[in-house]
Amino acid sequence: LSDDQAFRDEHQLPAAYQLEDPSGMMITLPVENGMDAQAYYIEPLRASSIYILVFHEWWGLNDHIKREAEQLHMAFPNAHILALDLYDGKVATTREEASTLMKANKADRSLRIIQAAADYAGEEATFGTIGWCFGGGWSLQAALALGDQVDACVMYYGMPVREAEQLNSLEAPV
Repeated sequence: LSDDQAFRDEHQLPAAYQLEDPSGMMITLPVENGMDAQAYYIEPLRASSIYILVFHEWWGLNDHIKREAEQLHMAFPNAHILALDLYDGKVATTREEASTLMKANKADRSLRIIQAAADYAGEEATFGTIGWCFGGGWSLQAALALGDQVDACVMYYGMPVREAEQLNSLEAPV
């Protein structure tokens, strides 16, 4: 889709926004067989094994997505919030840049980043996943990859998996 001009033109350019006084911080996640990944992390108010994995739009992990993570923290203050960076620090400001980043995204790298987040959370963790557009598809991929550890998956207009056989490992409502 990133090669489709009509698809690209449907995306409004991101509004200039700078997150002020963030409650989270960027952390490093060790990735097996690859370079480390980054995530925007917000700690829960009390000890918890609940994690919400946040997946960015095709623009990348920008301040808008960090603000979305902060809003999730306000709604779910006792959950760990991890906004994963699937573009390894790159952020687009134009449709063409976003298209290039989305095309360059490698599924195996993104799945390893998801696994690194699961490893960071630990075996007792339970997850919710949420994402928008590009991230909506990755929210579903995370729910498939993490199986019965995922209690909920939210996809805002992401690309769904349509093959029933691929959906067999899905345990969470979508």
